[in-house]
Amino acid sequence: MKRTNLILVVLGLFLLFDTGCRDKIPSYQLELIPFRLNIPEREMDKYFSLVTDLDITQKGEIIVVDINAPGILRFDPQGNYVNNIAGYGSGNYDALCSVTPVDTLLAVNTMGVLEFFTPRGTPVNRHYLRGRGDISVASDSSFVINRMYDSRLLGYCLETYNKDGKQLKIFRKPRCTQEGMEYLDFAFSRVTPDRKIVYIPTIVDSGFIYDFEGNLLLAKKIPSQMKPYRLSDDKPGPLVEDFYVNEEGIFIVRVNRKLSNENMVFFDLIEQYDFELNVVAAYKFSAPLTMTVNPNIYSPWYHKFVYQKGIFYFIISQPFEQLVAFKVK
Repeated sequence: MKRTNLILVVLGLFLLFDTGCRDKIPSYQLELIPFRLNIPEREMDKYFSLVTDLDITQKGEIIVVDINAPGILRFDPQGNYVNNIAGYGSGNYDALCSVTPVDTLLAVNTMGVLEFFTPRGTPVNRHYLRGRGDISVASDSSFVINRMYDSRLLGYCLETYNKDGKQLKIFRKPRCTQEGMEYLDFAFSRVTPDRKIVYIPTIVDSGFIYDFEGNLLLAKKIPSQMKPYRLSDDKPGPLVEDFYVNEEGIFIVRVNRKLSNENMVFFDLIEQYDFELNVVAAYKFSAPLTMTVNPNIYSPWYHKFVYQKGIFYFIISQPFEQLVAFKVK
């Protein structure tokens, strides 16, 4: 009997230890690697001035959006400049917002117009859309518009469209309709490889997943230390915790609020989530990185990092706009 009890105790301790190990989230250090875009430092300002978006194609080509140039700059996987597709098509290039690689095309959001180009800059198709909004494009060229700050006036946050530009659904009521509380609805949306919509407020206190018909598939609380804070003029502060989605999961950049202010944002951690919004890994920088706050209200959504094949690529704004890359140690 005693031997049996001892075996049960040992087995119980093993199961407890094993469960604890499984529940522990693995943490990794990020190491800066020597990758750089092949641009002479003295000519850096000719390429970058105010970068608002960054993405990478399946071939590893790097696409950078600069709204001051204006420019949609394309670099090969080795960092060599290839071409600038701005100037083609009929888009309003004074209002460049974002770019998304879609199969062999690039989908460019120019605030009110979504245009598709070949990588060389030949226009293929365009959709004229009313109003401003952050646009995320799926692999089949269907897309979702996140109305963000306009949600209080419109009464909804999200719109979906098919690949022909036909509106499918309008959905998600704003959290708050009180003037001055718009930051509660300021959020990022991205489309997963299987065409689901991930919607996460920039304060990262929760996450939501929808389908293109507007059906809520998942809603989950996410622990966060980031709280809304206010500037000297009582306006909402720069809530810019951002995220990126690919086939490996959801990657969220965490802002260090203690170091950040209304002019500069510091971040020092990336968390990786699965598509059930469970955190599965954490990636830490040896020293905090910075992003300069963009005051232009028409382009408040920041997308300054991508992840591909074990490497994180970031646009860093100090001392000038430049692309840096980190790998997991």
